[in-house]
Amino acid sequence: MHFALAQRGRALMDFEVDARLAASVLQIAAENELRSHDITAATLPESMSERHDVINAALARSTSFRVRALLGDWCARNHGRAAEEAFEEIRDDLVPALDALAGGPTTIDYRSGFVAPDYWSDVWFHRTRGGWDAGDYNGFVHGELVHKKYVAKVFPGDPYEDRRRMLREAPRDHYDKILEIGTSSGHHTVAISQIFPEAEIYGIDPSPRMLEQARRVANEAGLTWQLFVGVGEDTGFADDSFDLVTSYAIHHEIPPRIIEAFFREAFRVLKPGGDLLMSDVARTYELDKMTAWRIDWLAKWGGEPFWRSTAALDLAPMARAAGFVDVEAYALQPRNQPYLVRGRKPA
Repeated sequence: MHFALAQRGRALMDFEVDARLAASVLQIAAENELRSHDITAATLPESMSERHDVINAALARSTSFRVRALLGDWCARNHGRAAEEAFEEIRDDLVPALDALAGGPTTIDYRSGFVAPDYWSDVWFHRTRGGWDAGDYNGFVHGELVHKKYVAKVFPGDPYEDRRRMLREAPRDHYDKILEIGTSSGHHTVAISQIFPEAEIYGIDPSPRMLEQARRVANEAGLTWQLFVGVGEDTGFADDSFDLVTSYAIHHEIPPRIIEAFFREAFRVLKPGGDLLMSDVARTYELDKMTAWRIDWLAKWGGEPFWRSTAALDLAPMARAAGFVDVEAYALQPRNQPYLVRGRKPA
């Protein structure tokens, strides 16, 4: 979307990025200190909780680690606030254009009476104040400011190309009808449209505000998506409706029991012979123990309550238990990310 932040808003977002990158430098310094205590990936315990205990004890007097923790916590608390303030500074000029994008080929079915599950509504994911729907334009704030002006600049690689890379792993190069679970503000949906431009695309998400941003993105590009408020474990769609069910980086945001239900629901709504292609964050068991600890530590402070239990899961057995065949689970290289699971509903 085309817009310009005002001077203060640009400065706020730039400062957040610089602070987060500085925290990464301090992280490297702290891990170098661990080596002076003979603590390495090879010597860390198997238990993640014990790993944290060992490292916290070793770095109890480390200035680098304490400042890194303080700076990281500050970034986690304030990057969303900075984005909100940057938006408020240009709100009066921007809102008419955003509202105009509500009209177009992409639609939202709000499903009157939908009640979001507690695992979603009771959590402020990513430490977003009030949750995803706290502000009337939170979808824009997170889709355009948090993701594109913060996350994309502080995390390694290209998260948008990762989505396209993941979709290129689909067994076929054409699908008539695709369901995306966890549409959010539409980043993965855009990738689906790019890789499968002829497909009829459906998306579902529990956040109306995020879906409204996805609708703006689609309407601005002249894309036709059918979006629905709802959850992946109970989509409300008919049996045997879709040729492909996909999602990107949603499993770590939900409890393991809901992940199992996701696979069962995906199996139900797929046509016989239809494909499953889902992805999530790197599996902690595929990483060295130091890297896995680092990511777990970041997730703990970053507002990811289900990360530890879900990032340790092998999703392939869950997919097989739901009925899928030809199941494969693997990580794309070179960064072990994203981790994919794909399978097929028997014809």
